[in-house]
Amino acid sequence: MASALDRKEAGLDTYVCVDYELVDEPQGVDPRSLLESIFSDNDAEFIPHDLPVVAMFDDPPAAVEAAIVGQWRVQREINDPCRRLRIGVHMGSLAEAIAVLAYANGNQIIFSGAIDVATGGALDARPMGLVKVWVDSEPTQLWLSTDSRPDIDGRPLRIPT
Repeated sequence: MASALDRKEAGLDTYVCVDYELVDEPQGVDPRSLLESIFSDNDAEFIPHDLPVVAMFDDPPAAVEAAIVGQWRVQREINDPCRRLRIGVHMGSLAEAIAVLAYANGNQIIFSGAIDVATGGALDARPMGLVKVWVDSEPTQLWLSTDSRPDIDGRPLRIPT
């Protein structure tokens, strides 16, 4: 079995990168510990970084679930109007995951096309468009999360079209 460092270098892991969009001074509790707890419950390893939270997952669906639940709980439990969560989820290298994060605005989760493929096209998301995220690559499809979390808030899942 490859070590976490070997997997990182080979680009075989799924990264969830979190940043905040701040307007004025944050009024609520820093969401970092809540997110780290949720990510830990989904077997994440944390990567030291300048971003508030960078987590690495072996399992892409677990990363997707952790990102969605994390955003949902931060919005409802901390509910700081001055701090909007931005999340990027990508399977590949950390640098690529950070590039995916750059496409998110406040309270958005952006998934790369690699995540859509790794989850068998099961994302509850809508396509944002093809973008050239990385300089030496073909354009990739980015997806914007539309997940409604029926197991948390009682709303039905979006029906695929």
